[in-house]
Amino acid sequence: MKKKLYAVLFSFALLGLSACDNGFEELNKDPNAVTADRFNPAFLFTTAQLRTAKGDESGTLYYGSTFVQQFASLSNVGIFDFHGDKYVYHKGNNEVLWKKTFDAEGGPAKLLADALQLSKDKPEYHNLHQMVRIWRTLVFSRLTDMYGDVPYSEAGQGYYQQNYTPKYDTQKDIYYNMLSELEDATSKLDANQPLFAAADIAYNGAIAKWKKLGYSLMLRLGMRLSKVEPATAEAWVKKAYAGGVFSSVDDNLFIKGTDATGAQQELVNGQSNILSVSTRTPGKIAKTFFDFLKNNNDPRLKHTVAVYTDPTNVATKNTDPAVQKGLPNGLDRITLPKDPSYDPTNPAQEHQYSGINRDVYAKLDGPRMFITYGETQLLLAEAAVRGWITGDAAQLYRNGVTGAMKNLAKYDASATISDAEITAYLTAHPFVGTADKEKAYEQINTQYWAATFLNGYESFANVRRSGYPKLTPINYPDNETGGRFPGRLRYPDDEPVLNRDHYNSTVARQGTDNYITKVWWDK
Repeated sequence: MKKKLYAVLFSFALLGLSACDNGFEELNKDPNAVTADRFNPAFLFTTAQLRTAKGDESGTLYYGSTFVQQFASLSNVGIFDFHGDKYVYHKGNNEVLWKKTFDAEGGPAKLLADALQLSKDKPEYHNLHQMVRIWRTLVFSRLTDMYGDVPYSEAGQGYYQQNYTPKYDTQKDIYYNMLSELEDATSKLDANQPLFAAADIAYNGAIAKWKKLGYSLMLRLGMRLSKVEPATAEAWVKKAYAGGVFSSVDDNLFIKGTDATGAQQELVNGQSNILSVSTRTPGKIAKTFFDFLKNNNDPRLKHTVAVYTDPTNVATKNTDPAVQKGLPNGLDRITLPKDPSYDPTNPAQEHQYSGINRDVYAKLDGPRMFITYGETQLLLAEAAVRGWITGDAAQLYRNGVTGAMKNLAKYDASATISDAEITAYLTAHPFVGTADKEKAYEQINTQYWAATFLNGYESFANVRRSGYPKLTPINYPDNETGGRFPGRLRYPDDEPVLNRDHYNSTVARQGTDNYITKVWWDK
């Protein structure tokens, strides 16, 4: 009887303890603590968008834009402002895109990995999860295009998988996965679900624009495979075209700076910040790019370039094309006076050459463009020439040129190009037709080069893919390529130490870790 009584009392005691434990646990929970079940991943997404546009700008300007001869520069006490002008190596700017992407304390790779994890299988975050997947494709497409094989499938998984040495996925596998991700994520966007407008600093939650972005990125990545796997490229281009890409310049993807004063550096357009510095010369407009605009009487010229005879004084700006000229690539301050373009009687000396028009392109609260309507139309024009889509190649070409010119107004209203100017340009430079496909490819992709001005990563990628415009490589002393056009950037110097085994196996598979080795889609 006693044993039964003890058993009953013990059971009641356990129940009581259990009740007390539950109450005690709730009482001791910090209501202000950030935990996975109560943290809103939308905050991570906003920061990822911002940091995709901020911090890596020296990579796209100093290498991408100078590799393709949109910018040129002179040496400065042994340091090159725009290093790609001469195919020379600069550790910090060679590595900046990689370092900023994988920054463990707030790089887009980690932020997006966390946002994916926290939004996965949660209906309330349905659209956010798809947006994150699309944005992650944008981030990693830039990275793999500049370096080749990179950590992708295991990137950002240190906390979740305790994997601090992620493998380098092959670029082929990365591209295949990115395209599949775009297809699936874009198809799942749902305007009837929460839109996360406040968290989305690109499109304010506009699902229709996100769908166009997904298919426009699919078009870009699909076309990137045109040389290495044309059949695969054609299949994805058809899907993108059927899905619906950008239909006007209002669909353009960009992130805008929000601080025109520069007081809050995290909130300014970092690319504009470099170009706006008036105490030094952050590069000049390359002769190759300048001559293309001037020789074709391109209306973009008057808005894009300016001469600052005193680089510290914006009042010295002159936008008259008659007094301007581009700086030839590959010169330094020693060889410049020997170049035929140099006028020794000009008191401005090196500043007799044209620079960027700061009033248009160097506004701290201006936009940084990632993908535009003009680009997508030009890619579709090439696809039409190839017979991959049924669109009118000539009309798509006209749309592309028109969109690229209209895009300047997104930087500043003063750069608006009128319809009459655009019509006159297209009349003077009509589409060459499809009879000679190679001439058509050259015309389309040279316009693409002009359309991607200030998006050096994309300009460099498409010049490698298409071969146009035909650029004369630079052979500056002790350059990284021996005078050959670059194929990629080098991996960061610490990768052979921090991720030795995966680095070594990647180099053995892809090729020597230098500027000459080509990425997969360029071989």
